[in-house]
Amino acid sequence: MTPHVVRATIDDLDALLPLVTAYRVFYRQSPNEERERELIDRNLREGRSTVLLARHAESGEAIGFAQLFRTYSTVWLGPSLLLEDLFVTPGLRRSGVATALLEASVAYAREIGAVGMFLETAMDNEAAQAVYERAGWSREGRFYKYNAAL
Repeated sequence: MTPHVVRATIDDLDALLPLVTAYRVFYRQSPNEERERELIDRNLREGRSTVLLARHAESGEAIGFAQLFRTYSTVWLGPSLLLEDLFVTPGLRRSGVATALLEASVAYAREIGAVGMFLETAMDNEAAQAVYERAGWSREGRFYKYNAAL
């Protein structure tokens, strides 16, 4: 299936929220509709992120999303994108929706003149890793990731 992928606007908020909740539940987080709405609303209204929304080509139903955050590379002297979130409705996985979202993400990165793009995924999320590798992404082999205890 080839979904219709668009840049989400505030008008898409209600369609996005069930996907955001399902994404968080996938990562073992409790749903929090108020805070989820507040976060995505603010991101869309203030342009803090770019959210790509996949809709079913026939029904128009929201079936997946990707959320991108812009950062900047001093080394490469330009904008870089973090693909922070990628989620597809479970019943439509392996149907090309994730690939379409990745392609739209790369197209957006090229459109803004990004010098790089990166993402992180769990080491045991082999299904996602396979999708990324099929889409031409390569696993980082030069840097370690560190997390601060907050």
